[in-house]
Amino acid sequence: MNRPPLRAVAAGVGTLAAGTAGAVGLSYAAARGVPLSPLHGDGHIGADWADRRRLRGDAVAGELESLDAYARPGFDPDGVHPVVRALYERTSEFRMTVDATWHRPFRLGARLAARWTSRVEQLNLPAPGDAPKRLDSDLAELAPHAAAEDPRDAPRLWLRTDRETGDGVFTAVYASHVDDALATDGSDAGPAADAERLVNVAVPLPGASLATVLRLAHLGDGLELTTDCPTGGLYLHTDAGAFRLPASQRFRVAPARDPAAPAPPDGVDRYDADVLADQRIRLFGLPLVTVRYAATRA
Repeated sequence: MNRPPLRAVAAGVGTLAAGTAGAVGLSYAAARGVPLSPLHGDGHIGADWADRRRLRGDAVAGELESLDAYARPGFDPDGVHPVVRALYERTSEFRMTVDATWHRPFRLGARLAARWTSRVEQLNLPAPGDAPKRLDSDLAELAPHAAAEDPRDAPRLWLRTDRETGDGVFTAVYASHVDDALATDGSDAGPAADAERLVNVAVPLPGASLATVLRLAHLGDGLELTTDCPTGGLYLHTDAGAFRLPASQRFRVAPARDPAAPAPPDGVDRYDADVLADQRIRLFGLPLVTVRYAATRA
């Protein structure tokens, strides 16, 4: 069998290395102008992470104070169905059920990762073949000393636990920021009048934080939140710096009785819910997981 010339192999390796370095450099550059939470986790997150770190401030009703903050040309908060709006502004009034469908070729990796997520009690979604989880929510402002160090606006804790076991399922610090990159007046003299406010969510991980930056849009009288905007995306914040990941997310949120609403989690009748949502995550352009939510007023 003929072997490729050494020079050709070296050239191929050099090209691959240069391409990888270039991609990493671009991902670091993409993260440079995005305000990201400095809060990292330790070896265990769990439901008491915020209390252990003395991060809990005053209790709040919703993951955000008012959807009005996201108003812009093309997005009118008054056009959002009241029950969908309530889910964001009065989140504590709802109970949620969640399940997950893991897509090939990631299903095996999801089973292995589930051992870690259940031990750390973070991103603790149902593993392939597992039953849906019913969640309880705990919401609070970020404590003033921590909020003062967060470059984002109005950060709030949303801690979700498994109602049956008490295990942590999802801990995140929800906030927002104004993105001048989406403004259309071309001005460099500060935020333009039509600059957009984006959702900016930080998920603490051991030694890092995973951030998602999303744009709000109408979806009928529901909502779509998507990373499909210039600075949208998933970012990993570490002590060594932050970089954008090769991943994307899209949420669809609708009144449960809307025929176009996402499918409910397994075992949930859509007419028993008030709001249905799904979250589609792609990695390297491939479907990774579809997470389905049903929210019902308690």
